[in-house]
Amino acid sequence: MTGPVKRPADLLLALVGCLVIGFLLLPVVVVVPMSFNGAPLFEIIPSRPSLVQYERLFTSPEWFDVLWRSVRVAALAMAIATVTGTLAALGTMRLGTKSRSVVEALLISPQIVPSIVIAASAYYVFAMAGLIGSMAGIAIMHAVLAVPFVVILVLSRLESIDPALAQASASLGASPFHTFRLITVPQLRLAFVASGVLAFHVSFDEVVLALFLSGARTKTLPVKLWDSILFEVSPLLPAISTVVIVASVLIVVPTMWLQNRSGRAKGGRRKGSESTV
Repeated sequence: MTGPVKRPADLLLALVGCLVIGFLLLPVVVVVPMSFNGAPLFEIIPSRPSLVQYERLFTSPEWFDVLWRSVRVAALAMAIATVTGTLAALGTMRLGTKSRSVVEALLISPQIVPSIVIAASAYYVFAMAGLIGSMAGIAIMHAVLAVPFVVILVLSRLESIDPALAQASASLGASPFHTFRLITVPQLRLAFVASGVLAFHVSFDEVVLALFLSGARTKTLPVKLWDSILFEVSPLLPAISTVVIVASVLIVVPTMWLQNRSGRAKGGRRKGSESTV
């Protein structure tokens, strides 16, 4: 039997979709070959292919310090968001249906409220607390933006865990802490890794909050890149942009792989339980 024949409208829609995706990705793709240019000019096709821009990037104390600061801020934000989001997800699972819907909406709200509104509010509060220009202040607000992702990932994983396992552990005399440590945590391992990696990416790539909260000595890489685009034109910028793009891909791809793996495991368990019934 032959497969279903695609209508011309479906083919046209697929073509338009590919063209739109290509149009959106074109500026990103163009930056990569520009970063391998040894000439002091922006060239899409490098006339003098070289790694000199990357050498300048990683040997420049100014840029390397900014890059390392972004990594440290993202790591701190990842730790805060993963712990806070996991605890929030565990608490939300114990609520009733109506209360849970309200709490979930509140936890996800940082992704709904515009970043500029959050940044302005955070600036006012952090200015009174003396946290403007501190890495801790930036990491805390980045964690606020990352918590919704952690909550969604951990909640989806918690919903797939069979509650009979915890009940069986309790019936055998295990305390709630030992049940959580030996039963729940191992099943949340993939969700921890995926949500942590995604929280790191959210912080590493965030610019609006960092623009408001960073000082002259605490600029993150996106803020420094933004300032360089506004105030100077340097062939080093494509190399920095390429590093950010590669870092984003290296972060997002493993996260998607972990999510797919978790989904396949969840589907396999459902099929197994249905077959036993």
